Amino acid sequence: MQARPLRGRSAEMTTALSVVRSTSRHGSSAAILLSGPAGIGKTALLSAVCHEAVSTGMTVLRGKCDPIEQVWPGAPVLALLRSGRDEVCTRQEYERITRLVDEPLVLAEAVAACLDAAARRRPVLIALDDVQWADRVSAFILRNLVPRLVGLPVVWAFAGRSDQDAAEWFGSEPVHVERIRLAPLATADVLALAADRLGHAPDARTGDFLAAVEGNPFHAGQIIEEIARSAGRGELDAVPVAFAASVSALLGSLPQSSRELVEVVAAAGRPFALSEAAAPVGGNPGANLGPAVDAGLVVLRADSTVAFHHDLVREQVYSTIRAERLRELHRRLADHYLAAGDPLIAASHARAAAVPGDLDSATIMIAAAESLAAVSGEDAGDLVMAVLDIVRPDQPGWLDLSLRCLSVLCRVQWAAEAVVAADQILAHVDDSTLIGRVESDAARALWLGGRVGELLTRIERALRLDTVEPGVGVRLRAVHSLAGARLLDGQTAVGRALTVLDEARMSGDEQALALALEAAGHSARNDGRHQQALRYFRELARLNGRSLVAEEVIELQFLDRYEHAQTLLNQATAEAVRNHGERLPAVLAAQAWQDFNLGRLDDAEAGCQTLLEIGPRLGDAVYALDAVIVRVSSALLRGDVDSAATYLRVADEIEGADAVLREPGLTVMNGWIAAGRGDHETAREVLRPVIADVAERSACSYWPMWPCWMGLFFEIGDLAQDKEFMAAATKVTEQAAERNPGVASFEGVALLTRGRTEGDVRMIERGADVLTHSPRPLLRGFGAFSHGRALVEAGDRQTGLAQLDRAWDEYHGMGAWFYRALTQDMMRQAGARLGKWSAAALPPAAGWASLTQAERRVAMLIGAGSTNKAAASELGVSVNTIGTHLRSVFAKLGVRSRVQLANSLHEESL
Repeated sequence: MQARPLRGRSAEMTTALSVVRSTSRHGSSAAILLSGPAGIGKTALLSAVCHEAVSTGMTVLRGKCDPIEQVWPGAPVLALLRSGRDEVCTRQEYERITRLVDEPLVLAEAVAACLDAAARRRPVLIALDDVQWADRVSAFILRNLVPRLVGLPVVWAFAGRSDQDAAEWFGSEPVHVERIRLAPLATADVLALAADRLGHAPDARTGDFLAAVEGNPFHAGQIIEEIARSAGRGELDAVPVAFAASVSALLGSLPQSSRELVEVVAAAGRPFALSEAAAPVGGNPGANLGPAVDAGLVVLRADSTVAFHHDLVREQVYSTIRAERLRELHRRLADHYLAAGDPLIAASHARAAAVPGDLDSATIMIAAAESLAAVSGEDAGDLVMAVLDIVRPDQPGWLDLSLRCLSVLCRVQWAAEAVVAADQILAHVDDSTLIGRVESDAARALWLGGRVGELLTRIERALRLDTVEPGVGVRLRAVHSLAGARLLDGQTAVGRALTVLDEARMSGDEQALALALEAAGHSARNDGRHQQALRYFRELARLNGRSLVAEEVIELQFLDRYEHAQTLLNQATAEAVRNHGERLPAVLAAQAWQDFNLGRLDDAEAGCQTLLEIGPRLGDAVYALDAVIVRVSSALLRGDVDSAATYLRVADEIEGADAVLREPGLTVMNGWIAAGRGDHETAREVLRPVIADVAERSACSYWPMWPCWMGLFFEIGDLAQDKEFMAAATKVTEQAAERNPGVASFEGVALLTRGRTEGDVRMIERGADVLTHSPRPLLRGFGAFSHGRALVEAGDRQTGLAQLDRAWDEYHGMGAWFYRALTQDMMRQAGARLGKWSAAALPPAAGWASLTQAERRVAMLIGAGSTNKAAASELGVSVNTIGTHLRSVFAKLGVRSRVQLANSLHEESL
């Protein structure tokens, strides 16, 4: 049958097709965002765009989101991979990708790799309808896919009811976005639709009926179809006056068994397999289907599923079903999907059917929440909170369900909700051992949420119970020592942790031992004893049977073992499939610190941008604080104080960590910003309590004991001419060196600060020499700068200038323009004038000369045809980091596609 023309949408169609043709011609990424109320014609326009795109030779992938919220997460996006006539991945690849659904970041990269390969063969149109119903995992994947495929010939065509349904997925990406909001059709276009279907111009009476739809093409289509059917039956006057009346009349005309089938399909909320309909419907679904199809309410699709002509029909049918009947239907569907092995879909129907006290629905829902916990913490948490609203303490299964709810809430790090669930349990139980177990779980949630003061209060209350099982008691004491790692000074915390660790080893309770090892590791880190901390974290990893990459990497960084740290990070990237998505932000944060400490500031900044984008979505907002601090530090090293202050304000918007976690690092940043503005007295006063706590061994954070911060503290004291402050900073550096013997970064800084405090040039020279063995270019520069200045002041100008020149090179190589300028000023005052200074002016804001070293490397690889994944492998960074660099490259070069980038690269090489 020949397709009917698309009436009244010529302007919108022209706009959409211009985007498609531009992408095909220029190879740039673009987006078409269709919006408008239900029935306005979004699906029809999307279909027409897809049809035209196929005729141009594009690969067209088309999908649709379901109104049932708890369908398998990511299903609409995954279905795209097998939706087109051109295969973008094999069945084996598709099956492998679907198994990654509990690894959101890895899943997004696997989907991106398939689409990347497809777009390199020919332009791709990705069309997704009803995006207002996109599940959270699908939305997360799409947010990551858009920047991942920037510059490739990909058109994203999304249709939704709101202007904002998909707009947030593009943000500031260098993707041309065309917004098309569909308005009601003109009367002439509605009449033309009728003529297309009826074969003649509608009469005046039909025109009056069509005028009542106010330009809504779907409502018009329903009336036109009814007119056509009525005419076929010889009932020329049987025209419904409104869409709702039409649907109700058609539904009422069906036999009871057919009506029940239609109601089940409406309650299902998605196409329903006829072969599966017998269980929830009963009788012979095939025989009951015929009248419903003849009435035009549903259709039997080629894949043997029953579906409505349009979602508006489904919604109208759904609205006619009595509430009691609707709960019955959802209960039948929940039982059906549970028996079919689809617990997530079953849970969505159980939730719709549930009433207070409905244990059967609650049991289905908690099972689904347990499955979802590793996939979408937000969905799992929502389900759990719904379960807690349903079950009642006087029901036999209440306690078991509540404990399962508490476990899920702890897994997904919903700290506040986990504490509420724990308190609900504790209010109705008297068994001391059970109380101890619940408090232990609640304490873990509080630890993850950063609510350490509350954790301590609750655990101390539980420890006063005198009838707790010995194993549970050790667990409680282990959690108590874990809290101490954040609240007590390092020395005291270490002592308590080791005592509990001995208890835990003797108890044989693995959970208690894991908690005690974690407490010992964090306590040793905060006390600056990094070799010990590394041992505890590695024992914990062996006990849990999984790698603790982030914790181990941080300790290796403190120990100057950056090569070993990078090996672990590379393994984490290569084996990401084996790591749960919610742990990845910790690894990304560790990589950002790795890059920053090794002077790869642009890589560090790119990694932090990724972390700020994905961390909060995965429930790991605490790592966003690390990203803020790295970005602030990088901006200050570049001398951009205003940007540093702007970045620091982002921390105010980050939730999920209390003051004990936020203050140490943010305080250091505030002090450094004041120093960057030349206000050394304010900087000193901001940092004085921080340095005093560490010097007196009363600090409960390792933040001030980073080698770079210790040198910064000393410099600020020197600039403020505060010898007492300088002495306190020197004491801290010597404590750190004593606790980490043989680590050049600690030992060198300690020698330098002592030498500068006492004016001992020989000791300064020794410190600078030790720091030549530090992997951190900032510290190598600090050592050469301190030595060179001391030599110049002592009258050895030539040797001093050589050392200052070495410092200049270190700062220049890492992009630390602020310290490079200080060094250059000191050399100029000593009479030096070097030609390389003029050539090392700050880079311009645009063009190839504006690219950082990392951006240039990425531009060269992508411009030469490498994929993001291949470039990431070549450069030893994450795919997300490549994407961040690439977006910056596009902005600086003013290009929109990889073809344009390649052309620009060719012109640059001429």
